Amino acid sequence: MRFRPLPDIPIQVGDALPFTVFDRTGKALLVKGNVIDSDLMLVRLQERGMVEDGVGSLWQEVGRPDEPRPRIVEERQTVRLRDAQEELTLIHRDLQAGTAQDATARVSALAVQLRDAYEQDPDQAMGLLQLEATDHRLSRRLMHAAVLTQVLALPSGLPADHRLSLMCAALTFDVALAPISEQLAAQTTPLSEAQWRAIQGHTLESVDLLQRCGVNDPIWLEAVRDHHERVDGTGYPRGLRGDTVSIEARILGIVDIYSAMIRPRAYRDAQPSRVALRDIFLERGQRIDERLAMMFIKELGVYPPGTMVKLANGEIAVAVRRTTDGAHPQLRCVIGKDGAPLAYPQIRDSRNPETAISEIVSASQYRSGLGSLNVLWARGATAG
Repeated sequence: MRFRPLPDIPIQVGDALPFTVFDRTGKALLVKGNVIDSDLMLVRLQERGMVEDGVGSLWQEVGRPDEPRPRIVEERQTVRLRDAQEELTLIHRDLQAGTAQDATARVSALAVQLRDAYEQDPDQAMGLLQLEATDHRLSRRLMHAAVLTQVLALPSGLPADHRLSLMCAALTFDVALAPISEQLAAQTTPLSEAQWRAIQGHTLESVDLLQRCGVNDPIWLEAVRDHHERVDGTGYPRGLRGDTVSIEARILGIVDIYSAMIRPRAYRDAQPSRVALRDIFLERGQRIDERLAMMFIKELGVYPPGTMVKLANGEIAVAVRRTTDGAHPQLRCVIGKDGAPLAYPQIRDSRNPETAISEIVSASQYRSGLGSLNVLWARGATAG
């Protein structure tokens, strides 16, 4: 079989390939009918793609360039991370200034968007936000926290309105720390007295900011106020014990611990998800509700969606979906043995010794070269 370079065709993101594209060794990169899911995929195909000699002319294959061509849009859940992050940052700013008189509606709308994304595809919603956990920006962390609350809220049987209130609480529980959150993340010296007071008082201050802007949902406000309470009475601001801490606040407390640990700070690297879950396991039944802690660990698994891992053969892959075996998630390889990003992610079996997971790696080390992340959860990945 002979190949020639991919012809210059008027194909766009969202189109279906009119022919199979190969690499220079004759290995299929994408088969005919697969959808171009991202700009990165399109660029990679243009850089590396080859087609069989004898493939018909441009007009035969895809129609005249000036004729409308049908677009095949794959059904997939898309979390618009950048837009949502910008909106939440604006909400935090307006809450701080006391000008967010429509705070309840704005936060609820964002919570509904994230809730719907989670309910459509939990693994993708968690995975996209886990992959973005490469810094400590407050809005990004709280969006991740909001999605993670559903990991416990749904199996706990919370009513729909309570789940939404909990997500609203997750999007705002540290709003009082917004002005100093970047400073705290970058600081390597001990906390000043003023910083210590701000941290100790941020739960009550966050409630005050919300109430001043019209939030009056008791479940939302209670979860914000009590997310640092601990079941053994060692938390703050009131030293509550056991079931006097609402289930929503207990859920938010666990999510807060996890989402903070997996993000980097100036004085430490981001902790692997496995380490964060281990710490939650060690605190179970003491400071953290034991039932919720064990449920959280079981639901996320050893490699939660969005965890980047190195394989035994040197490839870099992403855990994209949980399985019944928490130690063996579904994987998609994104970086080959040569260190170059793949044109399209390929399925890998972690039970195969050659492609077994050898270690968790930092997403920040590889994230910038991956382009669109939605393709990781698209149908039609190739096995290779």
